[in-house]
Amino acid sequence: MREFTEIKYELKAGVARVTINRPERLNALGMNLAEEFDALGGALADEKEVCVVLLTGEGRAFSTGRDLKESASHTKEDADRYQLLGMETVTKWENLPMPTIAAINGHAFGWGMEIALACDIRLAAEEATLCFPETALGVFPGAGGTVRLPRVIPAGLAKELIYTAKRFDGKEAERIGFVNRAYPADRLGDEAAAMAEAIAANGPLGVRAAKKVIAHTQNMSMAQAIEFSNAVRLPLNFTRDFAEALAAFKEKRKPVFRGE
Repeated sequence: MREFTEIKYELKAGVARVTINRPERLNALGMNLAEEFDALGGALADEKEVCVVLLTGEGRAFSTGRDLKESASHTKEDADRYQLLGMETVTKWENLPMPTIAAINGHAFGWGMEIALACDIRLAAEEATLCFPETALGVFPGAGGTVRLPRVIPAGLAKELIYTAKRFDGKEAERIGFVNRAYPADRLGDEAAAMAEAIAANGPLGVRAAKKVIAHTQNMSMAQAIEFSNAVRLPLNFTRDFAEALAAFKEKRKPVFRGE
């Protein structure tokens, strides 16, 4: 993995911890961070040793989205490139083969919300402030938020949050289903790490295959979805990991998975 200037990256026991590290700007997405995040998404896609990715922010924000101060000096070419790059970072993240967890530790606005939407699981600090502020700026969520949000929460609620640009906290985010769970801020990190470790302890081939099936069958008929699931599932019966799991069960020990 390459070195980054505005992202912290650590891999330990199959858990890749990614921290957006621009706290002096509340982890706002400037051009450099967008380029680094895009590169990170490309690199993670090929990381065989990563079982799960845990994303959070440094300091008191997860990410406050577009760096408005930097954007004010953009040329049209800069603005167009930034917009497309922002969308690309989210799409790459959504398409990662391994599960992803967003630990929303603080302020999450705009792109911060959209990158969280691209994660498989979202957790939040109860005190976190969340918002899609774009319509208050005369635009709308431009990195896929208008598409992904109605697929996570009821469409009427999604429209309310986007049209009003209202702010809400982690407790409300849990109530409406935007996040799986909200925790007191001092517990969020431990709870997110425990979930990541629980995922990493399972067979990586099975976990990745499950993510693939869930992602690809959302708009299929039941018959098509089952057919697709079978096509992905049946080959797993002949992997070394499955044989290891059966042996471990017989020998009353924990399996040692190798992703093979």
